[in-house]
Amino acid sequence: MEVKVKGGELHLKHKLKKNELWKLQKGKKFQTFSIYKEPQIVKGFSNVCEDEKGILVIDYDGVDKSVVLEDYKLIEKRFKLPQGYLFKTKQNNFHIICLKKFLQSKIFEILQFTRCDSNFRTMPLRNPYRSYVLRLSLKKGSKKIQFVELVGKEKSSIYDLCEISTAHLNLLKKVYDIKHPKYSRQDNLKRIKLHTYETG
Repeated sequence: MEVKVKGGELHLKHKLKKNELWKLQKGKKFQTFSIYKEPQIVKGFSNVCEDEKGILVIDYDGVDKSVVLEDYKLIEKRFKLPQGYLFKTKQNNFHIICLKKFLQSKIFEILQFTRCDSNFRTMPLRNPYRSYVLRLSLKKGSKKIQFVELVGKEKSSIYDLCEISTAHLNLLKKVYDIKHPKYSRQDNLKRIKLHTYETG
């Protein structure tokens, strides 16, 4: 971008690429001119269950895998979690899915104990679904989301205590070839919410 100030006038010169958009925002004390890439439309699933409780999902961008493992070890012990599913979206970007069900307010609390993406923590405040959503479909610049491994310790006592989402378990079974833990308490609910949304 070329920027010049001439005779008290600000001149901006930029040739827009095919995938670029622009906007001008005016406030009382400032104006902002932005050039940004056209957002992609992708599909994902909500963490919300039929009974309005939700499973724990976590999104990490630009972190080493060790950070994700350390975080899960901490919250696993503090919140009595079963094993979680670790997925890789691209280099140093990860998802964690834990099928244990919580009230949505509890999920927000748990995320405060992690170093997950800061925008993800507050996602329900901004999106129209008021839930946490993880991508399922392909995205430009990213490969197919890959299952990496189960994380955390396998403890039979935990599986006896916690209720998990049958619908989310069935989704994972449908999309990935994974050897799942033996969950003794399932909610036996069937519906899962799928959403279409914009991403950068």
